[in-house]
Amino acid sequence: MKRSSARNLAKANRLFRRRKYTQVITFLEPQVFLYRESYRYYYLLGMSCLHTGDFAGAFSYLQRALDIEEKPDAMLGLGVVLLRRRHIDQALRNYLDLLDLDNHNRRAQRALKWLRNLEDPDEVVEWFEDRRIRKILPSTGIYVPAWFTYSVAAIVLATVLFFSVRAGVERFTSFRRETRPGVELVTLTERPESLLDEDGDYRYELTSREVERLFSEVEGYFNEHRDNMVRRELNRIAASNANPRIKARAELLRDYLQTPDFSTFQDNFTYRQVDADPRLYDGTYVRWQGRVANLDVGEESIRFDLLVGYHTGQVVEGIVPVELRFAVVLENNNPLEVIARVRGDEEGPIRLQGTSVRILSQRELN
Repeated sequence: MKRSSARNLAKANRLFRRRKYTQVITFLEPQVFLYRESYRYYYLLGMSCLHTGDFAGAFSYLQRALDIEEKPDAMLGLGVVLLRRRHIDQALRNYLDLLDLDNHNRRAQRALKWLRNLEDPDEVVEWFEDRRIRKILPSTGIYVPAWFTYSVAAIVLATVLFFSVRAGVERFTSFRRETRPGVELVTLTERPESLLDEDGDYRYELTSREVERLFSEVEGYFNEHRDNMVRRELNRIAASNANPRIKARAELLRDYLQTPDFSTFQDNFTYRQVDADPRLYDGTYVRWQGRVANLDVGEESIRFDLLVGYHTGQVVEGIVPVELRFAVVLENNNPLEVIARVRGDEEGPIRLQGTSVRILSQRELN
Protein backbone atom coordinates (compact mmCIF):
# COMPACT_ATOMS: atom_id res chain seq x y z
CA MET A 1 0.00 0.00 0.00
CA LYS A 2 1.36 3.46 -0.86
CA ARG A 3 2.47 5.68 1.99
CA SER A 4 -0.29 8.24 1.28
CA SER A 5 -2.91 5.49 1.32
CA ALA A 6 -1.60 4.21 4.64
CA ARG A 7 -1.73 7.75 6.07
CA ASN A 8 -5.33 8.11 4.94
CA LEU A 9 -6.31 4.88 6.67
CA ALA A 10 -4.49 6.01 9.82
CA LYS A 11 -6.48 9.24 9.74
CA ALA A 12 -9.73 7.31 9.27
CA ASN A 13 -8.77 5.09 12.23
CA ARG A 14 -8.31 8.16 14.43
CA LEU A 15 -11.70 9.57 13.38
CA PHE A 16 -13.30 6.18 14.04
CA ARG A 17 -11.84 5.96 17.56
CA ARG A 18 -13.18 9.46 18.24
CA ARG A 19 -16.68 8.31 17.15
CA LYS A 20 -16.65 10.70 14.17
CA TYR A 21 -18.47 8.17 12.03
CA THR A 22 -19.98 10.60 9.52
CA GLN A 23 -16.54 12.09 8.92
CA VAL A 24 -15.10 8.61 8.34
CA ILE A 25 -17.71 7.96 5.66
CA THR A 26 -17.20 11.35 4.02
CA PHE A 27 -13.43 10.90 4.03
CA LEU A 28 -13.22 7.29 2.81
CA GLU A 29 -16.06 6.77 0.33
CA PRO A 30 -14.54 8.84 -2.53
CA GLN A 31 -11.30 6.77 -2.28
CA VAL A 32 -12.73 3.34 -3.09
CA PHE A 33 -10.38 2.90 -6.10
CA LEU A 34 -7.35 3.05 -3.79
CA TYR A 35 -8.53 0.33 -1.43
CA ARG A 36 -10.24 -2.32 -3.52
CA GLU A 37 -8.47 -5.12 -1.62
CA SER A 38 -8.23 -3.49 1.82
CA TYR A 39 -10.09 -5.23 4.61
CA ARG A 40 -9.54 -2.30 7.00
CA TYR A 41 -11.00 0.23 4.52
CA TYR A 42 -14.27 -1.68 4.10
CA TYR A 43 -14.43 -2.52 7.80
CA LEU A 44 -14.17 1.14 8.86
CA LEU A 45 -16.76 2.17 6.29
CA GLY A 46 -19.13 -0.64 7.26
CA MET A 47 -18.93 -0.04 10.99
CA SER A 48 -19.30 3.73 10.52
CA CYS A 49 -22.44 3.17 8.46
CA LEU A 50 -23.74 0.84 11.17
CA HIS A 51 -23.19 3.43 13.90
CA THR A 52 -24.95 6.14 11.84
CA GLY A 53 -27.98 3.94 11.17
CA ASP A 54 -27.22 3.18 7.49
CA PHE A 55 -27.68 -0.59 7.74
CA ALA A 56 -27.83 -1.12 3.95
CA GLY A 57 -24.41 0.50 3.54
CA ALA A 58 -23.09 -1.38 6.57
CA PHE A 59 -24.17 -4.72 5.10
CA SER A 60 -22.51 -4.00 1.71
CA TYR A 61 -19.20 -2.78 3.14
CA LEU A 62 -18.88 -5.44 5.87
CA GLN A 63 -19.73 -8.21 3.41
CA ARG A 64 -17.00 -6.90 1.12
CA ALA A 65 -14.53 -6.80 4.05
CA LEU A 66 -15.30 -10.42 4.82
CA ASP A 67 -14.87 -11.38 1.16
CA ILE A 68 -11.32 -10.07 1.46
CA GLU A 69 -10.54 -11.60 4.86
CA GLU A 70 -12.65 -13.35 7.50
CA LYS A 71 -12.07 -11.56 10.80
CA PRO A 72 -14.10 -11.67 14.03
CA ASP A 73 -14.76 -7.90 14.27
CA ALA A 74 -16.35 -7.68 10.82
CA MET A 75 -18.42 -10.79 11.60
CA LEU A 76 -19.65 -9.17 14.82
CA GLY A 77 -20.68 -6.09 12.86
CA LEU A 78 -22.40 -8.15 10.19
CA GLY A 79 -24.23 -10.13 12.86
CA VAL A 80 -25.74 -6.92 14.28
CA VAL A 81 -26.82 -5.82 10.81
CA LEU A 82 -28.53 -9.19 10.27
CA LEU A 83 -30.26 -8.86 13.64
CA ARG A 84 -31.46 -5.36 12.75
CA ARG A 85 -32.98 -6.82 9.57
CA ARG A 86 -34.48 -9.62 11.72
CA HIS A 87 -32.68 -12.31 9.73
CA ILE A 88 -32.33 -14.41 12.86
CA ASP A 89 -31.28 -17.66 11.15
CA GLN A 90 -28.53 -15.94 9.18
CA ALA A 91 -27.34 -14.16 12.32
CA LEU A 92 -27.14 -17.47 14.17
CA ARG A 93 -25.06 -19.03 11.40
CA ASN A 94 -22.80 -15.97 11.38
CA TYR A 95 -22.11 -16.21 15.14
CA LEU A 96 -21.51 -19.97 14.94
CA ASP A 97 -19.02 -19.43 12.09
CA LEU A 98 -17.37 -16.73 14.19
CA LEU A 99 -16.92 -19.12 17.11
CA ASP A 100 -15.39 -21.67 14.75
CA LEU A 101 -12.86 -18.95 13.90
CA ASP A 102 -12.42 -17.67 17.47
CA ASN A 103 -13.98 -20.01 20.04
CA HIS A 104 -13.19 -17.67 22.96
CA ASN A 105 -14.95 -14.63 21.52
CA ARG A 106 -17.11 -13.41 24.41
CA ARG A 107 -19.24 -11.08 22.33
CA ALA A 108 -20.25 -13.85 19.96
CA GLN A 109 -20.97 -16.12 22.95
CA ARG A 110 -23.17 -13.40 24.48
CA ALA A 111 -25.04 -12.93 21.19
CA LEU A 112 -25.76 -16.67 20.95
CA LYS A 113 -26.97 -16.73 24.53
CA TRP A 114 -29.39 -13.88 23.81
CA LEU A 115 -30.65 -15.57 20.65
CA ARG A 116 -31.25 -18.87 22.45
CA ASN A 117 -33.47 -17.03 24.94
CA LEU A 118 -35.29 -15.07 22.23
CA GLU A 119 -39.00 -15.84 22.04
CA ASP A 120 -40.15 -13.18 19.57
CA PRO A 121 -37.90 -11.82 16.76
CA ASP A 122 -39.44 -8.38 17.32
CA GLU A 123 -37.71 -8.26 20.70
CA VAL A 124 -34.45 -7.64 18.82
CA VAL A 125 -35.58 -4.05 18.20
CA GLU A 126 -35.43 -3.43 21.96
CA TRP A 127 -31.75 -4.35 21.94
CA PHE A 128 -31.12 -1.38 19.67
CA GLU A 129 -33.44 1.01 21.48
CA ASP A 130 -31.89 0.45 24.93
CA ARG A 131 -28.34 0.36 23.47
CA ARG A 132 -27.85 -3.20 24.74
CA ILE A 133 -26.67 -4.04 21.22
CA ARG A 134 -23.33 -2.33 21.98
CA LYS A 135 -22.40 -5.31 24.17
CA ILE A 136 -22.13 -7.54 21.09
CA LEU A 137 -20.44 -4.99 18.84
CA PRO A 138 -16.65 -4.89 18.47
CA SER A 139 -14.80 -2.24 20.44
CA THR A 140 -14.07 1.03 18.62
CA GLY A 141 -10.77 1.40 20.43
CA ILE A 142 -9.48 3.78 23.06
CA TYR A 143 -11.36 7.07 23.19
CA VAL A 144 -9.93 10.09 24.98
CA PRO A 145 -12.75 12.50 26.00
CA ALA A 146 -12.60 15.92 24.39
CA TRP A 147 -12.54 17.74 27.74
CA PHE A 148 -9.39 15.87 28.75
CA THR A 149 -7.67 16.66 25.45
CA TYR A 150 -8.61 20.32 25.71
CA SER A 151 -7.40 20.51 29.32
CA VAL A 152 -4.00 19.07 28.46
CA ALA A 153 -3.75 21.29 25.40
CA ALA A 154 -4.62 24.36 27.48
CA ILE A 155 -1.91 23.56 30.04
CA VAL A 156 0.70 23.00 27.32
CA LEU A 157 -0.34 26.16 25.52
CA ALA A 158 -0.19 28.24 28.70
CA THR A 159 3.30 26.93 29.43
CA VAL A 160 4.54 27.69 25.93
CA LEU A 161 3.03 31.18 26.00
CA PHE A 162 4.60 31.89 29.40
CA PHE A 163 8.12 31.21 28.12
CA SER A 164 7.77 32.59 24.58
CA VAL A 165 5.22 35.40 24.61
CA ARG A 166 7.54 37.91 22.96
CA ALA A 167 8.44 35.55 20.13
CA GLY A 168 4.78 34.66 19.74
CA VAL A 169 3.76 38.30 19.41
CA GLU A 170 6.45 38.88 16.80
CA ARG A 171 5.33 35.84 14.79
CA PHE A 172 1.70 36.94 15.03
CA THR A 173 2.56 40.46 13.84
CA SER A 174 4.59 39.03 10.98
CA PHE A 175 1.73 36.72 10.01
CA ARG A 176 -0.71 39.64 9.97
CA ARG A 177 1.49 41.45 7.48
CA GLU A 178 1.76 38.47 5.11
CA THR A 179 -0.31 38.31 1.95
CA ARG A 180 -1.14 35.28 -0.13
CA PRO A 181 1.17 34.63 -3.10
CA GLY A 182 -0.51 35.73 -6.34
CA VAL A 183 -2.44 38.64 -4.83
CA GLU A 184 -0.27 41.08 -6.78
CA LEU A 185 -2.19 40.05 -9.92
CA VAL A 186 -5.25 41.98 -8.75
CA THR A 187 -3.46 44.85 -7.00
CA LEU A 188 -4.16 47.86 -9.24
CA THR A 189 -1.50 50.50 -9.80
CA GLU A 190 -2.93 52.01 -13.01
CA ARG A 191 -4.44 55.44 -13.26
CA PRO A 192 -8.28 55.50 -13.24
CA GLU A 193 -8.54 56.65 -16.86
CA SER A 194 -6.62 53.54 -18.04
CA LEU A 195 -8.89 50.99 -16.30
CA LEU A 196 -11.63 50.86 -18.94
CA ASP A 197 -12.00 49.64 -22.51
CA GLU A 198 -14.14 52.05 -24.49
CA ASP A 199 -14.80 49.69 -27.42
CA GLY A 200 -17.06 46.61 -27.62
CA ASP A 201 -20.20 45.30 -25.95
CA TYR A 202 -19.97 43.86 -22.45
CA ARG A 203 -22.33 42.18 -20.00
CA TYR A 204 -21.20 44.47 -17.20
CA GLU A 205 -20.60 48.16 -17.94
CA LEU A 206 -18.52 49.50 -15.05
CA THR A 207 -17.10 52.85 -14.10
CA SER A 208 -13.45 53.28 -13.15
CA ARG A 209 -14.43 53.47 -9.49
CA GLU A 210 -16.48 50.26 -9.79
CA VAL A 211 -13.50 48.48 -11.40
CA GLU A 212 -11.26 49.60 -8.54
CA ARG A 213 -13.80 48.41 -5.97
CA LEU A 214 -14.23 45.07 -7.75
CA PHE A 215 -10.49 44.39 -7.86
CA SER A 216 -10.21 45.41 -4.19
CA GLU A 217 -12.97 42.93 -3.28
CA VAL A 218 -11.21 40.14 -5.19
CA GLU A 219 -7.96 40.95 -3.38
CA GLY A 220 -9.75 40.73 -0.03
CA TYR A 221 -11.52 37.48 -0.87
CA PHE A 222 -8.26 35.95 -2.09
CA ASN A 223 -6.29 36.85 1.05
CA GLU A 224 -9.15 35.43 3.17
CA HIS A 225 -8.96 32.16 1.14
CA ARG A 226 -12.57 32.64 -0.04
CA ASP A 227 -11.70 31.16 -3.44
CA ASN A 228 -15.29 30.54 -4.48
CA MET A 229 -16.08 34.26 -4.28
CA VAL A 230 -12.87 34.96 -6.21
CA ARG A 231 -14.00 32.66 -9.03
CA ARG A 232 -17.35 34.39 -9.35
CA GLU A 233 -15.86 37.90 -9.36
CA LEU A 234 -13.18 36.89 -11.88
CA ASN A 235 -16.05 35.86 -14.17
CA ARG A 236 -17.59 39.28 -13.63
CA ILE A 237 -14.29 40.99 -14.46
CA ALA A 238 -13.85 38.87 -17.60
CA ALA A 239 -17.32 39.88 -18.87
CA SER A 240 -16.89 43.56 -18.01
CA ASN A 241 -15.52 46.58 -19.85
CA ALA A 242 -12.35 46.57 -17.75
CA ASN A 243 -9.11 47.07 -19.68
CA PRO A 244 -8.15 43.80 -21.47
CA ARG A 245 -4.63 43.99 -20.03
CA ILE A 246 -5.72 44.01 -16.39
CA LYS A 247 -8.41 41.42 -17.16
CA ALA A 248 -5.78 39.05 -18.58
CA ARG A 249 -3.57 39.59 -15.54
CA ALA A 250 -6.45 38.92 -13.13
CA GLU A 251 -7.30 35.72 -15.01
CA LEU A 252 -3.89 34.31 -14.01
CA LEU A 253 -5.11 34.28 -10.41
CA ARG A 254 -7.17 31.15 -11.15
CA ASP A 255 -3.97 29.10 -11.07
CA TYR A 256 -3.62 29.92 -7.36
CA LEU A 257 -7.15 28.85 -6.36
CA GLN A 258 -7.75 25.59 -4.47
CA THR A 259 -10.41 22.92 -4.97
CA PRO A 260 -12.64 22.74 -1.87
CA ASP A 261 -13.72 19.64 0.04
CA PHE A 262 -16.19 19.06 2.87
CA SER A 263 -13.70 20.34 5.46
CA THR A 264 -12.71 23.54 3.60
CA PHE A 265 -15.82 24.54 1.64
CA GLN A 266 -17.23 28.03 2.18
CA ASP A 267 -19.37 30.59 0.32
CA ASN A 268 -21.99 28.32 -1.19
CA PHE A 269 -24.32 29.51 -3.97
CA THR A 270 -27.94 28.44 -4.18
CA TYR A 271 -29.53 26.68 -7.13
CA ARG A 272 -31.67 29.76 -7.77
CA GLN A 273 -28.59 32.02 -7.95
CA VAL A 274 -26.73 29.75 -10.36
CA ASP A 275 -29.73 29.02 -12.55
CA ALA A 276 -30.48 32.74 -12.90
CA ASP A 277 -27.00 33.51 -14.32
CA PRO A 278 -25.04 30.35 -15.29
CA ARG A 279 -22.21 32.26 -16.99
CA LEU A 280 -21.46 34.28 -13.87
CA TYR A 281 -21.08 31.07 -11.81
CA ASP A 282 -19.22 29.01 -14.42
CA GLY A 283 -16.23 27.34 -12.73
CA THR A 284 -17.42 28.07 -9.19
CA TYR A 285 -18.18 25.27 -6.72
CA VAL A 286 -21.51 24.49 -5.10
CA ARG A 287 -22.47 22.26 -2.19
CA TRP A 288 -25.97 20.96 -2.86
CA GLN A 289 -28.14 18.24 -1.35
CA GLY A 290 -30.68 16.16 -3.25
CA ARG A 291 -31.48 12.70 -4.54
CA VAL A 292 -30.04 10.55 -7.31
CA ALA A 293 -32.13 9.87 -10.44
CA ASN A 294 -31.38 8.26 -13.83
CA LEU A 295 -28.12 6.74 -12.55
CA ASP A 296 -25.71 5.62 -15.30
CA VAL A 297 -22.49 3.91 -14.19
CA GLY A 298 -19.88 3.77 -16.95
CA GLU A 299 -16.33 2.44 -17.12
CA GLU A 300 -14.71 5.84 -16.60
CA SER A 301 -17.43 8.00 -15.07
CA ILE A 302 -20.74 7.98 -13.23
CA ARG A 303 -23.59 10.16 -14.42
CA PHE A 304 -26.91 10.96 -12.79
CA ASP A 305 -29.48 13.70 -12.40
CA LEU A 306 -29.44 15.48 -9.04
CA LEU A 307 -32.91 16.38 -7.79
CA VAL A 308 -31.75 19.47 -5.93
CA GLY A 309 -33.47 20.01 -2.59
CA TYR A 310 -35.42 16.75 -2.79
CA HIS A 311 -33.30 14.91 -0.19
CA THR A 312 -36.16 15.44 2.25
CA GLY A 313 -38.69 14.10 -0.27
CA GLN A 314 -40.64 17.35 -0.34
CA VAL A 315 -39.59 20.01 -2.87
CA VAL A 316 -37.49 19.75 -6.03
CA GLU A 317 -35.70 23.05 -6.61
CA GLY A 318 -34.27 21.88 -9.91
CA ILE A 319 -32.83 18.95 -11.84
CA VAL A 320 -29.12 19.15 -12.70
CA PRO A 321 -26.99 16.58 -14.57
CA VAL A 322 -23.90 15.51 -12.60
CA GLU A 323 -20.77 13.66 -13.73
CA LEU A 324 -18.34 11.95 -11.34
CA ARG A 325 -14.92 10.79 -12.50
CA PHE A 326 -14.20 8.73 -9.41
CA ALA A 327 -15.79 5.61 -7.96
CA VAL A 328 -18.55 5.72 -5.37
CA VAL A 329 -21.34 3.31 -4.46
CA LEU A 330 -24.62 4.94 -5.53
CA GLU A 331 -28.19 3.85 -6.14
CA ASN A 332 -31.17 5.66 -7.59
CA ASN A 333 -33.05 7.69 -4.96
CA ASN A 334 -29.97 7.91 -2.69
CA PRO A 335 -30.08 11.12 -0.64
CA LEU A 336 -26.69 12.75 -0.93
CA GLU A 337 -24.64 15.90 -0.67
CA VAL A 338 -22.25 16.79 -3.48
CA ILE A 339 -19.53 19.36 -3.94
CA ALA A 340 -19.23 20.07 -7.64
CA ARG A 341 -17.84 22.50 -10.17
CA VAL A 342 -20.47 24.40 -12.14
CA ARG A 343 -20.40 24.28 -15.90
CA GLY A 344 -22.67 27.05 -17.14
CA ASP A 345 -23.11 28.86 -20.43
CA GLU A 346 -25.86 30.38 -22.51
CA GLU A 347 -26.19 27.34 -24.78
CA GLY A 348 -27.88 24.95 -22.34
CA PRO A 349 -28.82 24.18 -18.74
CA ILE A 350 -26.26 24.17 -15.95
CA ARG A 351 -24.40 20.94 -15.23
CA LEU A 352 -22.03 19.80 -12.50
CA GLN A 353 -18.64 18.09 -12.37
CA GLY A 354 -18.63 16.39 -8.96
CA THR A 355 -15.48 16.49 -6.83
CA SER A 356 -16.75 15.15 -3.46
CA VAL A 357 -19.84 13.12 -2.51
CA ARG A 358 -21.30 11.84 0.72
CA ILE A 359 -24.47 9.85 1.33
CA LEU A 360 -26.83 11.50 3.83
CA SER A 361 -27.75 9.39 6.83
CA GLN A 362 -31.30 8.89 8.01
CA ARG A 363 -30.48 10.88 11.12
CA GLU A 364 -29.55 13.91 9.00
CA LEU A 365 -32.73 13.60 6.95
CA ASN A 366 -34.82 13.52 10.10
